Amino acid sequence: MVSKERVAQQQKERMKKLLESALMALGFFILFGIIIIPGLREGLGSALGVVLDPLADAVGVNHFLITILILSVITGMYTTVVQKYTMNWDLMAKSKEYQKQVRELQKELLEAKRTNNKTLMKKLEKKKEEIMRKQTQFSGEMFRQQMKPMAYIGIITIPIFMWIWRYVDIASIGSVLFPLMGEKELAARFVLGLPYWVFWYMVCSIPIAQVIRKAIGLQSGM
Repeated sequence: MVSKERVAQQQKERMKKLLESALMALGFFILFGIIIIPGLREGLGSALGVVLDPLADAVGVNHFLITILILSVITGMYTTVVQKYTMNWDLMAKSKEYQKQVRELQKELLEAKRTNNKTLMKKLEKKKEEIMRKQTQFSGEMFRQQMKPMAYIGIITIPIFMWIWRYVDIASIGSVLFPLMGEKELAARFVLGLPYWVFWYMVCSIPIAQVIRKAIGLQSGM
């Protein structure tokens, strides 16, 4: 009986890993595909337009900033939930603890060097090497933990960006009135060459994501 339960559990774990790998592959395909595959950006925007065009039309072209605000709420919720349930937060906490220990050891080493305490210096160096060795052992898993939510998030967020880019173009949305900034061309370039609609999306999404993170008890650090 125990053996059958163990086999069933192993099969469940294999299916889970297979699904995770498939979703990550899809996420990275979307993430990098828009750069190397001609027409993918337009295709993603058009496909999502079936759902989002009616939303934008209902809100009104003249109030497109509100549409972006709504989308930032949706993606903020999705992003936060993905991070909460796909990342190993115990592992992240352990990594932070190791980093804290290394910083404390660095301070102690500086003090030992200042006083020329060679015995203490040797002891601290050995302790530091042990901590670094432990941290290196799961560095690959740490990288995977950080990349996994990025891939999942890209499945939704990147197509939404492609849709906004497409809709701003086909709807010929020109100048809009930004709060505190006045009238700006929505597609005009802002900081780092990004259009103003990307800036507005970030202004909306960052505080919304922080509120959602606190609401569901998600740790503040990645």
